[in-house]
Amino acid sequence: MRRHSIAVILAAALPLCGFGSCSKASRPDIPQLVYVTVETAVAPPALLTQPCQIIRVRERSVEQVVSAYNANILSLQQCNKQLGEIRELGVDRVKR
Repeated sequence: MRRHSIAVILAAALPLCGFGSCSKASRPDIPQLVYVTVETAVAPPALLTQPCQIIRVRERSVEQVVSAYNANILSLQQCNKQLGEIRELGVDRVKR
């Protein structure tokens, strides 16, 4: 029985002693330069993020209400133009 246990120990130790060293693992080729695309958030121009002006009247006369209404229409049109320009900034990024 003693010979049997020595044979088992030798059989188990043989691969640990360099039996598998004949096959060497090849190292992968590492590229010298790696290009990485970095995306950063950019704030929109200050002209596009200005608050919209709201015209209010002090007295409720017909003339003042109509002029305030007309002024608010112009303000809303300017705001819509700014929002459209902000939306176009996002479209340029998607097309790339």
